[in-house]
Amino acid sequence: MKAASIERTGPPEVILHGDLPDRGRTMSRRLVAVIVVLALTDVAGSRSPAQPPSPGQGRTGIFGLEATGNRFVYVFDRSASMGQPDGRPLDEARRELLASIDALGDSRQFHVIFYNDRLTMFTPSGQRGRPVFADDDTKREVRRFVESVEPDGGTRHYEAVAAALKLAPDAIFLLTDADESDDLTEDEFRQLSRSLGRARCMVVQFGGAEDRRSPCLARLAAESGGSYKVVATPAK
Repeated sequence: MKAASIERTGPPEVILHGDLPDRGRTMSRRLVAVIVVLALTDVAGSRSPAQPPSPGQGRTGIFGLEATGNRFVYVFDRSASMGQPDGRPLDEARRELLASIDALGDSRQFHVIFYNDRLTMFTPSGQRGRPVFADDDTKREVRRFVESVEPDGGTRHYEAVAAALKLAPDAIFLLTDADESDDLTEDEFRQLSRSLGRARCMVVQFGGAEDRRSPCLARLAAESGGSYKVVATPAK
């Protein structure tokens, strides 16, 4: 690598002590100038090599909601109602989730959290709670995990979203079929909104009717700069 060039507007400033003859003064100036140049060359040569520019951000999404970034967290509802009718809501959720992860390049990171009353996290090789790179081996492993999840229990959004935010993602993709009775409380909303950081919340809600909307989840999405979308519950 070439040493960094150094712009000079004139010779280095040299302070000489004593009343030296002209020849001695000239030799002293030359000696000091050589020392200065060598020192600057050494500093330039010791600098760390420039890092290659980081690649552009990745883009992925679910049900038409897309986000860009390098780290994504998927937070998917697996409550009992996601199995009705005939397991279709959870089946459709699985397909969208896996397609979204497959679209990630291997330099992107992701994490998956399924939730009902409790959290069920993707834990490849015991890496609990850590985002992982989307390489081929991890994609195969996450497919096995996603396909093993079954619908059960109730719905608690807060703990799942809070866990996702702790991972400092660029975007959170949240999918639920819950209605307003399962929505965040005002206190939970305030706590989560204070923890948003850079994360954008992209929320998809199965239902298709306005009475299925979750106002606090919609507000959280808007406050984060994300989006909220209601789609028809997959039918038989």
